[in-house]
Amino acid sequence: MKARLFLFSALIAVILTACNKDKSGNSYPKDVRIEYRYTVASGTPDKVDVSFTNESGGTETLINITLPFSKEIRRTVNRGDDVSTLFIGFGPGGVKGEIYIDGKLVDAKTASSNDPSRSFNEVMSYSW
Repeated sequence: MKARLFLFSALIAVILTACNKDKSGNSYPKDVRIEYRYTVASGTPDKVDVSFTNESGGTETLINITLPFSKEIRRTVNRGDDVSTLFIGFGPGGVKGEIYIDGKLVDAKTASSNDPSRSFNEVMSYSW
């Protein structure tokens, strides 16, 4: 009888544990802080333009920004949502772009050109 009571208690404990909400941060939707950072990687890049996913999931474009530059947004995301950013510039020099989600670096790219008449660009993204 004690064995059955023990097994029944263990079964109840397993069921209650399995029914708890996911507390690991993997439940959706969730609110996140997204930061896009752009810095000079080398030289003196000119005419740097950036596009990035904004708070509503649309695209925002900024023309001829001054580096360093960063943009922070807050957004509610669902599984399968994504964010991306693109930067374009002209040499001589290079730009480094980074995406941070809740303070954690999730993507970084650098692009450059030694020729002032040639452009360079790079795209970064992150998906939930």
